[in-house]
Order: sequence, then structure tokens, then C-alpha cells
Amino acid sequence: MKNILKVILVVTALGLAFLIYRSIQGYVDFNREKMERYATAVEQLQDLALAEKLYKVANGEYTASLDTLKNYINTAKVLNISRKDSSAYVFDKSKGIDVMKNFTIVDTIVSPVSVKDSIFGNRDFNYRNFGYIPVNGKKFPIELYASFNDRVVGNDSTNIQRDYFFMGSIDKAKVLDGLDEEMVSREVEDESSPIKSDIIKVGSKSRPSLEGNWGTDVDVKIQEKRIKRMKSELKK
Repeated sequence: MKNILKVILVVTALGLAFLIYRSIQGYVDFNREKMERYATAVEQLQDLALAEKLYKVANGEYTASLDTLKNYINTAKVLNISRKDSSAYVFDKSKGIDVMKNFTIVDTIVSPVSVKDSIFGNRDFNYRNFGYIPVNGKKFPIELYASFNDRVVGNDSTNIQRDYFFMGSIDKAKVLDGLDEEMVSREVEDESSPIKSDIIKVGSKSRPSLEGNWGTDVDVKIQEKRIKRMKSELKK
């Protein structure tokens, strides 16, 4: 009888140990995959924000049309401008002495550069997939919003300034599609998550901004992925 109890206890202990291991490993695997997916989504949002910024310079406003933005990236060109900070001594008449002044030298390269190369560099621009986040064999579109707001500056009611703003976003749950549902539910609500919201976004619907709502650990992951891509390209 004692031997049977010992066997039962050993089997129970092994079973519990396995369940604990699987639970911990499941959490580790979820976090690893989560960060990979966040990095993929955020990198696309960063590219989108830069494209919107260049589009606004050329057209005076942002666009809420993904097709319009993709066509602009694929066909438009921009001037490549280099800026170099420097300093020199300049005579200050009020003080009667030479003082150090900082200034910026702006060299404009006349030959234009394609918007596509300006944004992506050596990375491939996939026209069809841009604006879509690939997840679990699916493609989820980034939602684009663009608008403007007129506001009075100072006390003069005729002094109106128009502010333009845009936002690109995707539901966090979509980015985590196919992963453990309970873990996804906790992650969406988790205030300590690298993305403290139920959406991943860049820009704003109410004010001019190019900021995103992700943490620096996502930026670090993106850099790791880019370094990995560069090493892979060098091996070819």
C-alpha cells in the first residue's frame, strides 16, 4: 500500500512539475512572439509616419487614403538635403569682441531621390503589403485617419491657424491573433505592456504629432531585427 502511495505521489509530482514547466514555457514563448509581432507592426507604423510627413511637405496636408500614400511612395521624389552643424568666431558689435556662434550649413543636393529610397533605403518596398500587418497567415490593414482643425491664435479672431494631423493604428488583439486567448486578453489590458493601450498607434486624431505609443524595448527589438537583416544580406 505504501509503495502504491509513493508511486501515486511521484506521478502526481511529475505531473505538476510538467504543468508548471509548460505554463512557464508558454509564457516565455508568448512574450517572445509578442515582441516579434510588435516590432513588425511598429516598424511599419514608423515607415507610414515618415511617408505621411513627406507627403504633407509635398501636398500641404496628410492623407487618409492608403492607396494615395502608396502611390506617392512608389512614384514621387524628394530633394536630398544634408545639414552640418558648425561654429565660428563672429565679431559682436555690441560687445566689441569676437564671440563663438553656432550655425548650420545646409547643402541641397539638386538631384532628387525617390521617396521609396528615402524611407526604406536598402529594405524592400512591397507595394501590395505596405499598410498591412502580416499575422498568422492573415493581413490586417492599418487604419488611417487624417484631418485638420482651425484655431484662433491670440486675441485676434481673424488670425486663424490650421493644424493638420493624422493617425495610423491597428488593434493590439489583431497583432496577437492566433496566440493563447487568455494571455492575449491579459496583454491587451496590461498597463505594464510595451504598448499601454488596446491599439498600437502613431500620430493623433486631435493634435499635430508623429509620436507613437510604444516603449523603448520595442525600438530595441526593431534595431535587433534590422541588424539581423543586414547580417543576412552581407552573407549573400
